Amino acid sequence: MDEDWLADVRKYAANADEKVVGAIVKYLGIALRNRDSSLVAFSDDAEVGRVRENYLKKKLGLTDPDDVLNAGLDWVKNLMSGDRTKNRVTVYYLLAHYFGKFDLFGGTAGTTAASLGAAGAGAAAAAAAGLGAATAPVAEPVSRPAYAADVADNDTGGGWPSWLTWLLLALAVIALLFLFRSCMAEKPAATGPSATSEATTGADANATAEANAGAAAATPPAAIPAGAGVISGTADNKPMLTVYFDTGKSDVSNDLASASAALKTYLAANTGAKLAVSGYNDPSGNAALNAELSKKRAQGVAAALAAAGIPQGAIELVKPVETTTMTVTPEQARRVEVTIK
Repeated sequence: MDEDWLADVRKYAANADEKVVGAIVKYLGIALRNRDSSLVAFSDDAEVGRVRENYLKKKLGLTDPDDVLNAGLDWVKNLMSGDRTKNRVTVYYLLAHYFGKFDLFGGTAGTTAASLGAAGAGAAAAAAAGLGAATAPVAEPVSRPAYAADVADNDTGGGWPSWLTWLLLALAVIALLFLFRSCMAEKPAATGPSATSEATTGADANATAEANAGAAAATPPAAIPAGAGVISGTADNKPMLTVYFDTGKSDVSNDLASASAALKTYLAANTGAKLAVSGYNDPSGNAALNAELSKKRAQGVAAALAAAGIPQGAIELVKPVETTTMTVTPEQARRVEVTIK
């Protein structure tokens, strides 16, 4: 899913650090390819809990009590209250800003866990005045901004309004009824036992083939494999591969050779382009061993790409900001991403 993450962040932080935003995008990885997982629903307590536990505690390393962490979540929630779709990248950037953790993403450290005190007047006052997300860039705080208690809670959670769901269902039923009546009205009467089979012509056969091809093109993306496998896709309108692995293994699927055809075609047509090969793992087990496993997986994919005919000079191993992915399922986390640089 193509998205200008930096532009969305700058609706709230006019001077947002592009380097930090890029690092957060890399950290989220595969979670941003799906519309639902790329958004944060503040109205869902379970979702807010996952952000607190997985991002604030595990990624940012915060050890504050939950009420302190919740104050930061509430601040971001109210700051973005005017935005129906709350992008996960923007939420995570604002949380890193609130808790002074930009240094974890290559930026400059700001506020600290011990400096919770006076409100960051710029953003909190703007939110309290009802200015909303579009007109309230985040101020550079000298301490953590506090939750503005008098802000009205008009958060939609970035979710799907129930009335719109019912409206779409009603429209779908009407469309199906109309289609059914049209088919019944246009159905020709049979003139004999062989009328249908004998009426098929070469043109009909071609039309059928084209229809089948169209149906194939509309097939949804392949499901994430439970173990080893390869899925082709695109990133920024360029071909990419996601190579998945069995638990604790670094063996590369045999499907990679055939799946790499699009990458070879792109490299042949774009002199100087290179492949970035990045390894990831799930959060279970020993962190040091997992990091080594991620590296072995990336090295194995690089070797397989070279064996498939891609020049070694066009393949680069790129260590991601965070090799352990916590925002997706373990099956999705055990992967190597191959993208065009």
